[in-house]
Amino acid sequence: LDVSLPWWNGLSDVRRAVLASMAFQMGVGGLLTFTNTLRHVRQGNYFMAAQGMLDSRWATQTPERATRLAAAMRSDDPSDL
Repeated sequence: LDVSLPWWNGLSDVRRAVLASMAFQMGVGGLLTFTNTLRHVRQGNYFMAAQGMLDSRWATQTPERATRLAAAMRSDDPSDL
């Protein structure tokens, strides 16, 4: 992720953990297909980023994980991880 999303280093630990978890599950290439979500994360619009996560096929396939990670993206609360 340091190479593909160099801006991610400026995120909080919780939001970095969300992206790392998604990349671990889907691969970095899979995470990079979330173009709108990543744009929202980069812009600091975490509510819209979380909504994009929940509106994805990934969320349909792994709803519990997606719900948990989207909550963490919104709240920046480690207890949501």
